Amino acid sequence: MRTMNELAVLESESIMTRSLLLPLLAVLLVATMSPTARADADGWSDTARWSEQRALFREAWTRAGRGDVQALRDAIARLGDYPLTPYLAFELRRQRLGEFDADSMSRFLARYRDWSFHDRLRAAWQLHLARTGRFDALERFAPGSDRAEVRCLLLRDRLAEGDSDGLVEAVRPLWLSPVSQHSACDPLFAWWRRQGQPDPGIAWERFGLAVEAGEYGLAGYLRRYLDPADRPFADGWLRLARRPSGGLSDALGWPDQPRARQLVAWGLHRLAASDWESALSWRQRFAGRMSFAADEIGPADRRIALFRAVDLDPGAIATIDALPDDQVDAQLLQWRMRVALVGGDWAEVLESIERMPAADQLDGRWRYWRGRALAALGRPEAGLVLATLAGDPDYYGFLAALKSGQPLTLCPRELPADGALQRRLLRDAEFERALELYRVGRVFDARWTWNRVADRLRVAELEQAALLAAAAGWHDRAIFALARAGALDAYPWRFPLLERERIEAHARQHGVDPALVLGLMRAESAMQPDARSSAGARGLLQLMDGTARATARRFGLPYRGPSDLYDASRNIALGVAHLGELGERFDGDFTRVAAAYNAGPAAAERWQQVRRGLPADIWIETLPFYETRDYVPRVLAFATVYEWQLGRSPDVLARHVLGQAQPAARFACPETAGAAAADAVSAQ
Repeated sequence: MRTMNELAVLESESIMTRSLLLPLLAVLLVATMSPTARADADGWSDTARWSEQRALFREAWTRAGRGDVQALRDAIARLGDYPLTPYLAFELRRQRLGEFDADSMSRFLARYRDWSFHDRLRAAWQLHLARTGRFDALERFAPGSDRAEVRCLLLRDRLAEGDSDGLVEAVRPLWLSPVSQHSACDPLFAWWRRQGQPDPGIAWERFGLAVEAGEYGLAGYLRRYLDPADRPFADGWLRLARRPSGGLSDALGWPDQPRARQLVAWGLHRLAASDWESALSWRQRFAGRMSFAADEIGPADRRIALFRAVDLDPGAIATIDALPDDQVDAQLLQWRMRVALVGGDWAEVLESIERMPAADQLDGRWRYWRGRALAALGRPEAGLVLATLAGDPDYYGFLAALKSGQPLTLCPRELPADGALQRRLLRDAEFERALELYRVGRVFDARWTWNRVADRLRVAELEQAALLAAAAGWHDRAIFALARAGALDAYPWRFPLLERERIEAHARQHGVDPALVLGLMRAESAMQPDARSSAGARGLLQLMDGTARATARRFGLPYRGPSDLYDASRNIALGVAHLGELGERFDGDFTRVAAAYNAGPAAAERWQQVRRGLPADIWIETLPFYETRDYVPRVLAFATVYEWQLGRSPDVLARHVLGQAQPAARFACPETAGAAAADAVSAQ
């Protein structure tokens, strides 16, 4: 068995510098596959070379997660120059920080400073050194921690050594936090207070940070450090935060002074998001009581106007127009246009667009609505605007094509495999490491490493890297690499046809269009079965556990728990069944189904009630959630591309947005279009 010192210096230069050449046959296979096969292939690469090592790595990592560090030591000794051996050495150090001296740990971190585990291990080591009182080692080998506990322990050590020079200033940013700091800071803060700190200005600043963060208990505690004259205002601020209308009522008796005006404006700003009508009423009541300067009340006035527009109130246009010019930004003009859309005031729609910054007016969204407004106003240039937009292969371009009777433009570009360039990529140790991390299921580390590699690749290299990723089944990296390379017209790789037979079978069973399933899947997960959102949605169709469990129960489908959602077959079965239910709930209207999938059925039903009778394109454009407002067109555009992938005529947008089928609609690549317009398709 290796000694601990041998394990500590395992960081062999050979791990960093080796060149691992894949067999030429593997690269030639990628070069000769069809686009779909390249995306779906699983055995093209050198997976067999490391199969035994990969299995050993997975087993050791799993056992280490249960506290079996001996499994790590054994695997490190056996794996040799396997590309991921340093990850096991990292995990051994992370679990046994006390067994490694500072010199050894410093060398390890220096050698692997560009690896994905570096920051995690360094932070853990800094904390360990601070907690064990090894401050000399901490300051020598690992200074600069962002962690409050470490910083407080370091400053406490200085204080214990009698070094208080500059300490008051060093403590101030630690104390000035919107949340309570670690208990390790308490003795330091106690000393700081004995030095006459905090001063009233700093105390008021932290009180405000705590209120903004919703830390009302901390804010109440901080009240004791405020200037006595500020304490009534602090109490009023807390009331404004907890119940804005009640707080504003109390503020009617406040004197007309800067602190009072600041807090009233803050309360109006806060209230506007939930009840703009009440905020406007209070604004009018305070107008005769307080002499607000423009910079004091301006943000509140703007927010009232914004949420009045989001509520689609007809008076919002006049409210926006009454604001000073410097308050009317692009967001307000967009909502001004949406209010005019709902009211059918096409002249105001056009005026809103023409007041937008020139660069914004070139965006396909505003070109589409400009064309719609011109057409509604009977202006002859409407046809030219829509016909020009019809060359863009995105949601708005597709709609413009359908409205102007033109083919939908899709000009796919072939991506020929470059064997020499692919071999060069596969000899790159960092690129190889990214692929191997993906194969063993270390998804975070794999993506971190891939992104680091992508930062230094040229366009041609990004395109070949995308082909290699797609062939390995790593579709989201392929999609993002092609977007980064500007190869947005590489549709077969950016919109891979995964699980086609399974999707089509479930879609038939539940009455769902398979193109819509694929479009939604592409928008949700970038076709990555192991995708997981910060909210906990998992898999290809990004299902939440509760949704999956309820769907499984209603349809009698097998489901054991969240891990099942990473299985493509389970995820598709449950996801398509859920889509079928939403389709029934919203009468087959996929614009509402997509909105419900993104924001929840209750929100979609609420929007349906408020916007009843609106044309679908206006309904989508006026949705209050910006994420859903962008999500629904993205899904519909992606579904349209998948109609092309499935060899169908374009029908999704005609049926679900324009409300009528267009049998003559077709895809085409006009000679004049080439591939130039492809950059309009979302790069996500």
